[in-house]
Amino acid sequence: MFQNADLIVIETNINDFDVWAYLDFSFSVICRNFEALCRLLTSFNTKILFLILPFADKKVQNRAINNFELYHIKKYGFNFIDIQSYYENEDLSDFYSVGFNGARDFWHQLPSLMRELGRNIILNLKQFHHHEKDSVKLPNFIAKSPLQLFENLDKNKINFRENSLLNKEIYKLKKGEKLYFKKEFEGHVLIGLGIWLDEKENNYSSASFILQNDRIKIVKMHSGAYYLFHTFEKEFNISKQAFICFNDDDEKRTEQSHNLFIGLPYDEDIYRHIPNTLENLNLTEDFLLVKPDENFTMDTHYDFQTLANLEVQIDEKYNFSHLIPDVVLFKEIIEEYNARMDPVKIAPFQAEIKNLKLELHQKKQNPIQTHLAHKLGRAIIENYRSFWGFLGLPFVLNYIAKKHKKKPAPLPCTENEKQILSYQLGLALINAHKAWYKGGYIWFIFKVLSLKKKFRR
Repeated sequence: MFQNADLIVIETNINDFDVWAYLDFSFSVICRNFEALCRLLTSFNTKILFLILPFADKKVQNRAINNFELYHIKKYGFNFIDIQSYYENEDLSDFYSVGFNGARDFWHQLPSLMRELGRNIILNLKQFHHHEKDSVKLPNFIAKSPLQLFENLDKNKINFRENSLLNKEIYKLKKGEKLYFKKEFEGHVLIGLGIWLDEKENNYSSASFILQNDRIKIVKMHSGAYYLFHTFEKEFNISKQAFICFNDDDEKRTEQSHNLFIGLPYDEDIYRHIPNTLENLNLTEDFLLVKPDENFTMDTHYDFQTLANLEVQIDEKYNFSHLIPDVVLFKEIIEEYNARMDPVKIAPFQAEIKNLKLELHQKKQNPIQTHLAHKLGRAIIENYRSFWGFLGLPFVLNYIAKKHKKKPAPLPCTENEKQILSYQLGLALINAHKAWYKGGYIWFIFKVLSLKKKFRR
């Protein structure tokens, strides 16, 4: 399939940086694996295109990984698109690292932008260059299934699992079971293996396994109901009595794997203590081994500080960064759209905030203060003592009455709360006004004298 492809598009820098900078995975192992990948790609008579994807975190490890990959892209004559450098030159890294709900997403670009990049790549397939096919010596890799690899395996436990993308033969490794490697594989190194847990409702199930030989023990975990190929930081040599088993006693993890933090805190100490929620895990047919020889022992003693400051000059004919969509224009369009739409989007929230503030203000008020009777009575008490105040009182009372009509409904009060001078005085005025044609205001004067005498007592 790879030999017959028109183009192989590949990206590893985000994952390599992630496992190194955040999971403290061995830099030398990352370099070794990438060197092996490049040698394998060189063996294909197929055009190769590397993407250097952007990552907004400007740690020194990010520059080191990118320069390391660019160095090998130059070494093997691969095509490349350096989105990281483009973003940095245009100061776009932070803008395009915002994910859903405003959260930071350093790992993924907007799907629409990546779709346009993909379109541009397809439209320019003929423009990419073939690398010079050197006679590189490849490591002696072999791929085996559990049935081929282990001597005491129960064939009745082999099953199949598939989804829209994958179709895998699986072997259910259960608690209390050990699988020993066949003698014919002694001396090989296990590079990695595939795990695919059973589906669970919450998708956050976890299970762990142990690889052990006469020298080391590796404990790794898997979480989530999806397929993942686990690679190893320590070199696991298959020796006599080497085995794999389920982590029965929930021993602490000795190595981490990429992309196992879905729904879990991104914290190493927590990660190492996540308990098993399952009592089995599914080994897939993907066990990758290598016979360690001079082709596998690669020069991977790179100083990452030196790499971080390295200036890699590559022939421009291999640089296809001009296929990157006009993300500067997209940024301007997004910002102008937001400038127009933000006030529209915010308006309902501002109205809600205003209502909530009013509601809060009312709750802070004494309920009696929201009643017209209290307001009128209070105004009478405050103004009758002075000549000018008494003279202007009709205008004040009229203003209060009109303003009160625009207010929300008064808060409920008990009859006991209404037994205060201001409320009773205002209530008397309201009743007098309603019966003005029957001499209500004359009655009001006598009511005022009565209330004054009552509350003086």
